[in-house]
Amino acid sequence: MSLRPVRLIAVAVLGMLAPSLALAHAHPKVMDPAPDSTVTAPKRVSIEFSEALDPKFSSLHLTNQGGTAISKASSAVSSSDPKRITLELPTLPSGVYVVHWVSVATDGHRLEGTYKFTVK
Repeated sequence: MSLRPVRLIAVAVLGMLAPSLALAHAHPKVMDPAPDSTVTAPKRVSIEFSEALDPKFSSLHLTNQGGTAISKASSAVSSSDPKRITLELPTLPSGVYVVHWVSVATDGHRLEGTYKFTVK
């Protein structure tokens, strides 16, 4: 038997699986404050993800540009919207801030990232 039909079947199977594998990760959809925005001091950071989050392993942290942690509060996944996580903030002085996020989808897939915003 030729290897060509086996390769074609393997490619077809992978092609069918790829969309479902991509959906298994919780990607940020809406970030507030928005990345690279300039805002008045926000009271919270909130991110809506593409998938429901596992609250035990998903988190938000805020640092200043130098890497110093800003909030001692813990972030929380919303009980009414498991795709949203929020971090309450103290009053922020002017400056650049970095949001550090970790999303773990309910199926266990983990992603992480950062983005910046500026308080005027």
